[in-house]
Amino acid sequence: MNTVSVDLSLDQITRALRKLPAQEKIALWRLLDKDLDRPAIARQFTVFVNAIRKTYSHVSEDEVMADAVKATRQVRKARDAKSRS
Repeated sequence: MNTVSVDLSLDQITRALRKLPAQEKIALWRLLDKDLDRPAIARQFTVFVNAIRKTYSHVSEDEVMADAVKATRQVRKARDAKSRS
């Protein structure tokens, strides 16, 4: 049996996957989903969230919400401007 080796970047793989029909994307997603280590992902997520909380513990919730509202408005404004063009 012959072995084939292909060297593709993540960007090249992503572009190829985007061209797949929906059913093939779903089949691929199901296949890859079985390989996920969900407990490890959950642990890593918890570590990141705790690090963020620790880093920004001096920032009040009001400041965070104000920034979130501001960012949401900016994104919506940019999205609306893009949809008009």
